[in-house]
Amino acid sequence: MRTPIWLSAAIAALLLAPAACGAPATDAPAPEVALPTQAEVVEPTADPFDLGGRELLIGTDPTYEPFESVDDAGAIVGVDPDLMQAICEIVHCTPVFQGTAWDGIFPALKAGEFDALMSAITILPERETNSDATFTKPYYSIGQVILARADDELITGVGSLAEAEVGVQNGTTGDTAATDAGVPEDRLRRYDAIPLAIQALLSGDIDCIVLDSAPAAKAVATAEEGALHIVGEPFTSEDYGILVPNDSPELLAAFNHAIDTLRASGELDRIIEGWLAAPDEASTDATGTDEG
Repeated sequence: MRTPIWLSAAIAALLLAPAACGAPATDAPAPEVALPTQAEVVEPTADPFDLGGRELLIGTDPTYEPFESVDDAGAIVGVDPDLMQAICEIVHCTPVFQGTAWDGIFPALKAGEFDALMSAITILPERETNSDATFTKPYYSIGQVILARADDELITGVGSLAEAEVGVQNGTTGDTAATDAGVPEDRLRRYDAIPLAIQALLSGDIDCIVLDSAPAAKAVATAEEGALHIVGEPFTSEDYGILVPNDSPELLAAFNHAIDTLRASGELDRIIEGWLAAPDEASTDATGTDEG
């Protein structure tokens, strides 16, 4: 018996319906997103230049007035102690200066005896290498000059050094500059400290001294009036920096930040100029080497 056409169509529609429609379509569930807990919330970053009140032992050779010297009370005073105090006020630390001889200051830093060196130290790459340390940004620029007795007519400039008895502080850039200027080894007189060289100059044991411009100017200002003078202009150009061990990068970054801050505010120049002024011109609020 032949199935009517209309019935066949109805049966086919019923058989195909599940395949055509299928189960109702649903979207895949969205992945769960973990919300940060209170412990995971990131707090604002602390000041990266805050040293947390650390006490820092600073090595210095306190024989290079006006940058560092010992006052009548036995305290180390000068440009560098005042400047380091200002630095520590910005980055939250306490400086303690300890005197040591110039010829041992760099080995002492390398041996870990100091947290840093600040002693009017000229920035030289070999000093970084030999001390396993890095200099900060410069905080003062100077040059080597010739200091002579005012009544000496033989010392007229760098060209006259080769025929003179020349005093220098041993191991400083003044020592190097005098050698580079042609002073023969047998005419160089090396002293452990500049005050000793100045005494020798005043007593006539040597003809002149090659040293940094700032302590030379201070020597002229503090000596008996008319006793000493600076011959000509500086014949080198150098920068002072603080020497920091390579294993203290946080200290280097903090010092550089503070130097920038003090320079921008004008406080850096105020501190230095207060100590470089003649005694009767020194600022009343001053609390008081390369050494080269």
